[in-house]
Amino acid sequence: MEAWIEQLKKEYKRQDLPEFFNQIEGISYSFLDQTKSLTAWESRCLNTQKTATYAFHHIEDLHSARANLLHDLSHGCDGIMLTWDETPNLDQLFKDVHFEYLQTIVCLPRKVDLTPVLQWMNRNHPNNFRLETGIKELPISHPSVGYVISGFDAYSSGANAWQELAYVCNFLEPFLANKSSREVTLEMGIGENLVVELAKFRALDWLVQAICEKQQHYPSIRIRCKTGWRNKTSYHVNDNQIRQTVEAMCGFISGAQELCITPYDFAYATSADFVVRRMALNTVHILENEAELKDKKSYINGSFIVQHHAHWLCDKVWSVLNSTSSENFQHQLQQEIENTNQLRKQQISISTEPIKEANDFKEISGVFGGIGVYFQNL
Repeated sequence: MEAWIEQLKKEYKRQDLPEFFNQIEGISYSFLDQTKSLTAWESRCLNTQKTATYAFHHIEDLHSARANLLHDLSHGCDGIMLTWDETPNLDQLFKDVHFEYLQTIVCLPRKVDLTPVLQWMNRNHPNNFRLETGIKELPISHPSVGYVISGFDAYSSGANAWQELAYVCNFLEPFLANKSSREVTLEMGIGENLVVELAKFRALDWLVQAICEKQQHYPSIRIRCKTGWRNKTSYHVNDNQIRQTVEAMCGFISGAQELCITPYDFAYATSADFVVRRMALNTVHILENEAELKDKKSYINGSFIVQHHAHWLCDKVWSVLNSTSSENFQHQLQQEIENTNQLRKQQISISTEPIKEANDFKEISGVFGGIGVYFQNL
């Protein structure tokens, strides 16, 4: 290690190696941080089994939904994840779908009434079928419905790593305080910086453990990651392929139990592009079967720089949660996310291609009921 440091000094032609500051994430670090072993708590929430993969389906109209669903099923997806704003005819949507051969998640936002789905489930008793909702409090007759906290909504709004973590923890702690027996899913986005994203999942694992200990409540907690559209381009398909592959690889090696790869054009496409859907499915197939990432769950144990970033993220999130009242949290986090978005826009302002603003694409979910953002050519 000392020889490596000395070689770096020669290359930089200086005795004091420079520090780096990631303006978007707020993290500062140096070369020496990659040589220091920090305390690393044993993982309790990250994966010890094969990562489950899902194809993403946002149901808008029944005809296109059926076409997209059958496309993915015919091209070898292992699981489907569905969401909608208005419940479709489920008998027609799921006609000829053999649930015994795949995993199915229906993940619904807070505003969607669960009654039609529960009634359909009671009639059909589908295998391998899980229902989740963002509704915090349910009638006692619905104990099997999981609770999902969508950090992905914060990610889609432009949140950096600590902001997304703070959003999730802010909702997780009061839910655990109620000692509910419902399963919890923490749904996270995967951003542009591979090392920071791996540190984010490690930090989430530690933060969840700390909150469970604080509340003395230990429900079943599942971590899911989703690739998104925030950093994709509508101009260069190959760029999207590379970004999507790196993000999916991060999902596999982070230790998240579930990985959902979304079509990269979801934010702006007016109709489904089967090539884009096939690209998402093939990314999973290549990483599982060619790179063989399916055989190992987390590769980040022992990485000093990941530990360094994870410590910083935990300290930052914990300090924000402890110093901000619940009444002011939403306003403060929204302001922090907007500041981060402005920094991103400044970094890509030299691009010759225009930045797509919110009014250029569909009404997609963002943090606190707002809409998402879309940045070209990050």
